[in-house]
Amino acid sequence: MLFEIPKGTKDFLPLEAKWKKDIEDNLYNILSSWGYRQVIPPTYEYLNTLMQGEQHENYFSFFSEDGHTFALRNDFTTPIARLATIALSDEPRPLRLSYMGNLFRLRRKERRREFWQAGAELIGDGSKAADAEILALAMDALDKLGIRGWNLDISHRGVVEGILEDSNFGSAAKKQIEALLVKKDYADLKGLVEKEDTGHDLLLLPKLRGGPEILTVAKEKLTSTKAKGALDEIAGILDALKPYSLGAVNIDLANAKDFSYYTGMFFDAYAPGVASVICTGGRYDKLLGNFGTPEPAVGLAIGIDEVMAVLSEQNHRDTANSIPDLGILYSSESYEKAVSLAVEKRREGLSVFIAPCGEEAAPPAKKYLKV
Repeated sequence: MLFEIPKGTKDFLPLEAKWKKDIEDNLYNILSSWGYRQVIPPTYEYLNTLMQGEQHENYFSFFSEDGHTFALRNDFTTPIARLATIALSDEPRPLRLSYMGNLFRLRRKERRREFWQAGAELIGDGSKAADAEILALAMDALDKLGIRGWNLDISHRGVVEGILEDSNFGSAAKKQIEALLVKKDYADLKGLVEKEDTGHDLLLLPKLRGGPEILTVAKEKLTSTKAKGALDEIAGILDALKPYSLGAVNIDLANAKDFSYYTGMFFDAYAPGVASVICTGGRYDKLLGNFGTPEPAVGLAIGIDEVMAVLSEQNHRDTANSIPDLGILYSSESYEKAVSLAVEKRREGLSVFIAPCGEEAAPPAKKYLKV
């Protein structure tokens, strides 16, 4: 029998595990420096709780001994929305909370079913300044992680939503359009619009991509009042972002996400050489109301697996600190001396192991000392 690990999981061996921990420590320090305090929700919750967020069946679920249905967490935002409205209901707003840990999703195509994320949630502030803060935090994190050449695309739910509200599409066709936009299947989108002979502004969206100047172009071409209002919101967020001087963002009005989740601005960040989104987020003003207290909220999530893939692709993989600083080799007569010396060196801040002298090669270390 081969003792293989389950599909969609991964072993992190010593060098990679240390590198992953270094990235997580860096992210923790970045989020803390912006005033975000870490919370740790449980690894599993009642399925009904998790379903207050993303509406799908992508859960590892199981039954408790008393018949309740539990599920492994598949995102952090929903559990944090729960604890913010219940455990932290009396805390002054806005709340700045961060998180880090593993998530589980049953169906992720070619990607791992267990994966790691870090992120931040800004709860109780519905302003454009709050949106700009989350965007700036994302950009600052990408820079400080050492990711080169990243791009950040921003859009707004109100653009597509406004076009669909002004169209004559039925509810089934609207869901199909949203799915086609998520898949970036513009050929089938064109076919559906032409077949139904409505919502023609949807066909303009793939071309409405570029710098902030594209907002002016879009406002001239789109007819939906709601869509134009969303463009004005994006412009206001970009104005609030300017004082951070962290770099430029792209506008991508054809970008789409799960519309049951986001209510306003949302974004994705990419890096050369890796197809997956490395950082994502947006505004979700309706989620906390599902737990009894409506509050505005905006947040971001950084994929730790994706960050590792990008840094590896860019040859920026730091494994030097994965090897202990010192290996102390001892004989049967010098064992006690080796232990005492190891204790002393650890107090000095070094990573140290002891190993018996022998014919076999010693474990790896930056330096060796024989006693």
